[in-house]
Amino acid sequence: MFVVENWMAKHVITVRPEAKITDAFDLMQAHRIRHLPVVEDDALHGLVTDRDIRLALIPSPLGATEELVYHLGALTRVDEIMATDLITVAPHSSIEEAAKLMAQYKIGALPVVEQGKLVGILTETDILHVFIEMLEVIQSSSRIDLVLGEKPGALDEVSRFLQQNQVKVISVGMSPAETAGAPVYSFRIERTTIAPLVQKLEQAGYRVVDAIE
Repeated sequence: MFVVENWMAKHVITVRPEAKITDAFDLMQAHRIRHLPVVEDDALHGLVTDRDIRLALIPSPLGATEELVYHLGALTRVDEIMATDLITVAPHSSIEEAAKLMAQYKIGALPVVEQGKLVGILTETDILHVFIEMLEVIQSSSRIDLVLGEKPGALDEVSRFLQQNQVKVISVGMSPAETAGAPVYSFRIERTTIAPLVQKLEQAGYRVVDAIE
């Protein structure tokens, strides 16, 4: 559910490398976007931000405050101002991985690339929408943390057990913390009365280390 391809913009507004900076500026204004991938033959060549364009366009002091007139400085083409050393992400990458990249490199968007071709773009606004949805999921769900040990197929076994007890699994995560030398698996499930389910799991031989209704 929380993977890049489910949250990225798939219909991406792009510009060609030889396009005029003023044309890129107009595109951004028209579509109310702040990041413009530079693409040729579906291949990603670079990325231009609204900041890049503002630095290349000089506001005329003769223009009114609400209706500035811009003229170009020394640079005129998009490929003269675009960033080419890009941080990108794949469609099947997790949102967590994408968010960490944005935070690490202090960037507001990630082009989504598959087999060398641009297939989407993920922005900080998209990440915020994911965060809001995750909060809604957490508020309307329960959680059970289990130690599954080294038994092969234990994860599938627990998933089937929950399904047989009419419990819908929303997501499964693994904690880096370990209990008794084994990883802890967190099952996020639809909200339910948790005590009877915990009892059934323990009777089935599973070790419940935490349960939140």
